[in-house]
This record gives sequence, structure tokens and C-alpha cells, in this order.
Amino acid sequence: MPFYPNEVIQQLKSQADISLVIQQFLPLKKTGTNRYAGVCPFHDDHSPSMSVNPTLGIYKCFACGAGGDVFKFVQEHEKIDFNGAVEWVANFVGYDLPKFNTKENAEVTEERAMVRKLNELACEWFEQQLSLCPKALQYLAKRNISEATRKEFHIGYAPDGREGFIGYAARNGFSPKDCVKAGLAVEKQNGGISDKFRDRLMIAIQNLSGVVVAFGGRDLAPKQEGFERPKYMNSPDTALYNKSDILFGLNHSRNAIAKEGAVIIVEGYFDLISLYQGGVQNVVAASGTALTETHANILSRYAKTAYLVFDGDAAGQKATLRSLEIVLPKGINPRVFALSRPDGTKIDPDNFVNERGADAFRAELTNAVDWLDYLASRKKLQSIEDRAEFITYAKSLVKSIENKELQNLYANLIAERFDTSRSLSGVKSIKPQKKVQAQPPPPMPDEFGGEMPPPPQEEEVSVPWEILSPIEIRFANLLVHNPTLMDRACEYFDMDFAASGIQIFESGLIDEFVNTIIASYMESGCFSPQMLYDQLSPTLQLFMENLPDESWPPPKEIIEFYETLMVLTQRSCDRYKKSIPLDTNENIQKRLKLNKFTQDMEKLEGLYKNGTLSIDYLADQLIKSKQPLIQILGNM
Repeated sequence: MPFYPNEVIQQLKSQADISLVIQQFLPLKKTGTNRYAGVCPFHDDHSPSMSVNPTLGIYKCFACGAGGDVFKFVQEHEKIDFNGAVEWVANFVGYDLPKFNTKENAEVTEERAMVRKLNELACEWFEQQLSLCPKALQYLAKRNISEATRKEFHIGYAPDGREGFIGYAARNGFSPKDCVKAGLAVEKQNGGISDKFRDRLMIAIQNLSGVVVAFGGRDLAPKQEGFERPKYMNSPDTALYNKSDILFGLNHSRNAIAKEGAVIIVEGYFDLISLYQGGVQNVVAASGTALTETHANILSRYAKTAYLVFDGDAAGQKATLRSLEIVLPKGINPRVFALSRPDGTKIDPDNFVNERGADAFRAELTNAVDWLDYLASRKKLQSIEDRAEFITYAKSLVKSIENKELQNLYANLIAERFDTSRSLSGVKSIKPQKKVQAQPPPPMPDEFGGEMPPPPQEEEVSVPWEILSPIEIRFANLLVHNPTLMDRACEYFDMDFAASGIQIFESGLIDEFVNTIIASYMESGCFSPQMLYDQLSPTLQLFMENLPDESWPPPKEIIEFYETLMVLTQRSCDRYKKSIPLDTNENIQKRLKLNKFTQDMEKLEGLYKNGTLSIDYLADQLIKSKQPLIQILGNM
């Protein structure tokens, strides 16, 4: 029977919207910002008692207790085993599963691991070579790319030599053939092997987990008459990389996309990097290919609106139209705009940000037109025939939308704007929807041919909500719904603080929850509710499931973070005071120091509340207060 490693399972889960999967079997109704409800199929349910949370990738019935992730739902509903459920979900989202039940496919698994190690080695080498190449550094300076951005995006340089990297790889135990398999070298017709990337600025392409899976290379070689090298060269597909599955920059930008509820889709690597560096961080770029359905599936979990920013030439218009046809069926509202200089000449996002700044780019976003207006502007609608052709095409796009309620609303919009009927009857979808056929459940005998014993009953878990502090619950919820606070949280709850043993939260449950969030972010460099949920104990999972849907418009989340941190610090000090017996001189001194510390905190809070201090100053003082607090209370 096939076996799918955790890396594959997690990648597939990240692409599968559990609400769309469940809607293949039963209707769901939206009940919150990103939650749905439906009649539970696992008991005789007469009212919607099952909740579905696409952000966490889970479902839960509050009547019968059924719950789990997308694979568990398909497994239970279709009465198939886990591997069968994985294959069903993969078929539904169009994900190509590797097979591991043959010697040949075991070799593929081994090759994936080799390619990953070789990519990591190449990334380090390219970054080392960049520091030795004035030409490449000058190019980056000309494009205003900072050193911090270079490091964040792992920008490097591939020297102009036939075997520069091949030789370096050989010294680290990899053969030239390995380099070819990783897409880092090419094999000539005469049998020779040379570096694929030569005299190019190298940009690492990472998957959602931050693993370097491929590279894009920008040509830096001087032009030669009669010989033209491609401006950009990308890694080919490998055992680790499929360009149709990867959106460049999404590992950096997905938190900002989720927070904004919108994604900006650009064409080039430097378009994205310049925008991101300028503070416009909800942006992605297709990785050496046109936008694909897989890309749209992934984006639909983070964004409800997509801003399409492509060149105004024929190729750019074609890419815009194709992207519109890809994202609209997934329930993402596409808005289109092109950038230009004051004199009217077209300009790409990279140059626009460098010439006019990120704020000017944000202002341009407000000029984006919706997809209907964009399509209408490209068509001549004077004649009845032209109008009929346009309306038929627009309706075919609407017919392809998977969400029926959204489909109806758009049909009404077309009818109102273009004085036509609301009916979609007889209209063919621009892309017929796939209907996934469930496979019959395979027999599941035990090793002796008998029936399998029933699965062990899961222990009931509960959260003691009645004894949890409301301010601590809200602080945990603040972190979950505002990934942009992660770096601020890590600045306070760092390794020194963790080693001190100080428990700032009264509830051990919330203390464990927050520490898990911090540890997960420090390890992966990104925040994913699904990945966090998978790491939690059943009790913490239940706690996370029941956190309320809330939103904090910027900068309120930053203000509340530091104000709450101040209150939590003072409360923890009060608890520690009560636990220090005055039976030794050492304890008396510790109590006196703690009294002095809390007095300083109260004074700081008073100055902030009367408007004397700014939130930035309060934040700075809170961070500075951490070290004396550790010295007083450390390892009590």
C-alpha cells in the first residue's frame, strides 16, 4: 500500500481548502469571517451542528464530537483508509502524488532528499560569491535592494565559469550528475557537464515551508553582437520542484496576504522584492510560468481579492485574461490595473516603487478596476452582436465560479450593468468543474485475514474556560489573528526569557499555547495556523478552535499588544510577590527588588496613559525591562 511522507501530506493539506472539499458532499453556510456550518453527516443531525474552519483546516461537530482535518473527513465519509483519503483529496485539487511502493519510486524519494541538500549548498555558495562580485553588488545597489532584503530572499551570484559550482559540489560529496538532477548543471550533447547558471544574479525560490526548491537567474553578462542570452533563466522541474505548484515569495508574504485579505500578483522577481522591501508585502509572483489552478487554490485560502499587475502590451493583456480566468472560479475577486509614469509611458512595479515610492503604489491600487469593467474596456460593445459575445463570455466566467452564492451575485451584477437576464441557463462554464468519483473502500483485513479491531476511543478533552483570564485569552487570540506581531512577540519572549522559567501567564494552558506559537515561528520563520494546530495537544487544539473571530485594524493590534503585555507583566509580578516567603534575607531583598520593579512599571504605565509617552517608547521600555525582571525572578 502506498506510503506518503509528512512533507507530502502537509504540502497537499496546504493546497486543499477543507470547506470546498466538504461542499462536494453537503452544503455549507458561511457563519463568520472564515467559518462555515453544515448538517453533520456522521449522526442524525436536524440542524447545522458541524463547524468548518478553513484557516485551521478542520471540521468539528458540536453534537456528536466528530472532527479532524480534510483527510479525516473524506476517510470517515467515504469509508476508505487514510491513503485512499489522501489520494481522493489529491485528485480533487489536482495534486500529483508521488508513489512509494516500488523500488523506482523509493529512488525518487531519495532523489528529493539529495536535491534539497544540493539546493541548500548552492544557496550558500551563491550568497558567498555575491560578496566577491562588485558588478553584482553594484547592480543590486542600482535597484536599491538593501543588504537585509538580500539576506531575506537569499540573493546570490553565479560566477561566469563552466564548473564553478560543480567543483564546489564535488568537494562536498555531490557528483556532476547530481547537479544535473537538481537543475544546477546541464549535460551537453558531447557528454560534458557544466554549470547551468553562469554570470547571473541568483534568486532563491522557496516553498511554503521556506525550503529552497529552485532558483531564478538574472543575466549580468555584457551583450554580445549576434548572441543574445535569455534575460532570466529558471531552474527546470526536478524531483523537488514543480513550477506550477510554487508561487514566488508566498512563504514571505502569506501572513500579510491573510491580514489584508488581498494579494497583489506581479510578473517578475524584482517586482515582488522591491514592493516587499517598500512595505507592500501582500504580493506574489508566478515562478517561471503563468498562473495555474494550483496557485489559485492556494491563494484562495488567504485572499478574497487579487490585484493583477501585468504589462500593458499584448503579452501582458493575455496574461491578465488568463489569470482572471484562473482566480475567479476560486472565489477570488480580480481587480486589474497597469502602472505608468506621469508622461503616460508604461512602467513595471519595480521601477515604479524605485521612482515614486511604495505609498504611490498603494494609491494606484485604488484605481484598479473590477474584472467586468476591465473586460468591457477591451471590447467594442456598439453592436448587438458584440454585446452578446461579451455578455456570453462574462457569464461563462461566472458559471465557472465554484461558490454558488457568489455565482448568483455576479449574475445579478452582469444583468444590472449590461441590461440582460440574470439566467445562466445554457451558458457553458469557461472551465468545466471536475466531479471527483469516490473509490470503493478497499478491504482492511488484519495480518491474519480477520477483521481489524475497532479503533481506540479518543479521550475526551475540555478547556477550563471558567478559570481562564479573559485578558490572557484575548492576548492569545491577538497573536493568532495578527501574524505581523510575531517578530515583536519573539523580541520579548526570546530564548533568555524562556530559559528564565518566568511564567507571565497565570494559566499554564495559555502559557504553553503562546510558547508553542513563538517556538513554531522561530523554527520555521513563518506563521501558519494549520501547521501550529497540527503541533498542539488535543486540549490546546480545542482552545484554538474556540478562539473568537476578531480583527484589529492597524495599528490597533500593536497598541493592544504592548498595553496587554504591560498588564500581564504587572499581574505576574503580583503573583510572584505572594509566593516569596519573607523567611530569609535573600527573599526579603528579592521582594524589595520586585516592589521597586513594579513601582517603575506603574509609573511607566501612568505616563503612557496620560499621553506623556508614545506607544513606541512604551514598547522600548517594556523590552528593556525584561532583563531586570529575569535577574529578579529567573528560575524561581
